[in-house]
Amino acid sequence: MTHPLTSTSGLKTSAGLSITLKQAIQKLGRDIHEAEQRATTLLTPATDIEIERAIRSLQVIKGKTYAKALIKENGKALNEIAFDIGISMMLKKHHITQAELPLWFEEAEKTRFEGHLFQPLPDKADAWRVFMQVRDKIYPLRAAAEDLQGMQKQNLLPRSTRLSRRGVLTALDLGMWNLFSPEQKQESFFMLEWHELPKEAKLDFFRSLPKDDRSRIFTLLDQNAREEATRQLFCQHQNKPESGREPTPGLHHHHESMAAPDSVSRNTRKSSS
Repeated sequence: MTHPLTSTSGLKTSAGLSITLKQAIQKLGRDIHEAEQRATTLLTPATDIEIERAIRSLQVIKGKTYAKALIKENGKALNEIAFDIGISMMLKKHHITQAELPLWFEEAEKTRFEGHLFQPLPDKADAWRVFMQVRDKIYPLRAAAEDLQGMQKQNLLPRSTRLSRRGVLTALDLGMWNLFSPEQKQESFFMLEWHELPKEAKLDFFRSLPKDDRSRIFTLLDQNAREEATRQLFCQHQNKPESGREPTPGLHHHHESMAAPDSVSRNTRKSSS
C-alpha cells in the first residue's frame, strides 16, 4: 500500500494532499477506508452467479404478473418463463460492476416494459438501455474510484518529501493514519500534540515504547493513569514540554483510551506479584 499524503504530479492543497486525491476521497466516503471499499464495488465486475441471480429474481418478480396475464388470456402459461434472451451474456460482456448490478435490478424492476413479446419483462434492448442509464448515472463515482486506485498504485510520496503539520492533520481527518509508513508515523509524532493523535496513532506510539516502559504502564490500576503515563513518555520522547497543549473537553477529536485493556493489566500484575 502506498502512502498518498502528497503527489508527485498535479496540484497540491495547502494541506499537502493532492487535490485529485482529496476530491476522490470526499466523493466516495467519509474517510479513506470508506472510499477504498466503495471504489472496490465500483470497479469490480459482478460475478456470473450474481448476474444470473439478479436476472432470475427479476424474472420471478415480473414474470408472476406475466404468467397471470397469459393464463387469463390463453388459459395456460408458457412452460419456460425464465428465458434469458442474452441479457446475462450482454451484462457479463460489458463488465457490469458490483455497484451497477443492484442499481440495474432496481431500475428494471420498477420500469414497465411494453411493446414487445417479453412484456412486462425487458427484452435485450430494454436491458441495455437501463444498463447504460445506470452506468452514466454513477460515472462520476466510477471516475473518482479509478483516480483513487490509480494513485494508490503509484509511488505518491518520494522519500525526500517531508510532511507538513497541516498535511498530516488533514490526512488524519480523512482516516489515513494506517496508510502512513513507519517513518511518516515517527515524523508525525514530532509534529503533533498528544491530543491531536487518533486512537490508532496513540496505540502505535505505545507499541513503540521499550518493553520496560510498557510493563510499568501495564501495572497501573486506572485506565486514565495508564494513558497519562503514556502521554508523559510521549512528551519526553518528543522533547515536548509537560504542560504542552493539553486537550480540553470537546476538543478531543479522538478521546478513546489507547491504554492496555484491563484484562491485560490484571494478568501482568498477577505475574509480577
